[in-house]
Amino acid sequence: MIGDGFVTLPILDIEEIMAEGIDLPPTVAQSMLTETSGNIQANNREGRNTFTLASGALQAGVAKTLNELGPVESRAVSGVMATPVASPTTQQGG
Repeated sequence: MIGDGFVTLPILDIEEIMAEGIDLPPTVAQSMLTETSGNIQANNREGRNTFTLASGALQAGVAKTLNELGPVESRAVSGVMATPVASPTTQQGG
């Protein structure tokens, strides 16, 4: 019925479609195979590159953290360096 707001699609028999298959020319099939395998290799390479970058960033962050003095250590070192060295004391008997 036109204008009722519904679209009716024919039911496809997937088994019939699968049995018939799709016939590709050998050159097209080879091109698709080459493209697919190239994409898989590129994806794997990008994954390795991403891991390498992330690992390097993590290592740099750890090295930076372990190489710097934090506020507590910094104040302790500053306090030791700022403390004047006192001369020896003597006791006087009384």
